[in-house]
Amino acid sequence: MRQHPAPPIDRNHGRPRHVGHHNGHTRTAPPPFPEPSIDPLPAPRLTAGSAAAGSARHRAARTDKPLLYLDVDGVLNPVCPRPEGDFTIYRIQGSTVLISARHGAWLRELSEVYQLVWASTWEAYANLCIAPLLHLPELPFVPVGRRPGGDWLPIVRHAAGRPFAWVDDLIPDAVLRDSEARADRLLLPVDPGQGLRRSHVDRLLREPPIRPLV
Repeated sequence: MRQHPAPPIDRNHGRPRHVGHHNGHTRTAPPPFPEPSIDPLPAPRLTAGSAAAGSARHRAARTDKPLLYLDVDGVLNPVCPRPEGDFTIYRIQGSTVLISARHGAWLRELSEVYQLVWASTWEAYANLCIAPLLHLPELPFVPVGRRPGGDWLPIVRHAAGRPFAWVDDLIPDAVLRDSEARADRLLLPVDPGQGLRRSHVDRLLREPPIRPLV
């Protein structure tokens, strides 16, 4: 039987998840509801030619909208086994993933204002495994991988001067401080236990990042 490689696991959210309690102990939490199963999927094939073609296609699709960089684990896939709201547990190539339909609705709402971009170690797998569950189209992604410097520098390089927002559960404090006074950047830390909340969406819609006046 042909073996397909498993999708990359976030460098900070390994499986199985362990949940801390007030007594200081941890336990592996059982699934709170039945788990729909997703059959193993083939790895996305990215040749040099297809990658270049994809980059050209996304450049051609550029608009005046600000970019919105989205993490998966800890944002759309909370690390708490019983987060608030309606979540469904999926098993994706051996990984446990919690998905909420309201996240998909919120992201479609945000796509009216922002150009959505994956910024997650799921990389191309976010389009293969996560986007269909949220009823999202294929999105561009930043190849953040597992670089020592984290996600920030790949995001800045990808933005290439465009205004952007970044939603993640692991935004460095120094990056938050440096970006706080900039009108062209909006960084929103997320509690990884609960993931994306309506308050984050409202903040993104209320005052999107803008290109500074020259």
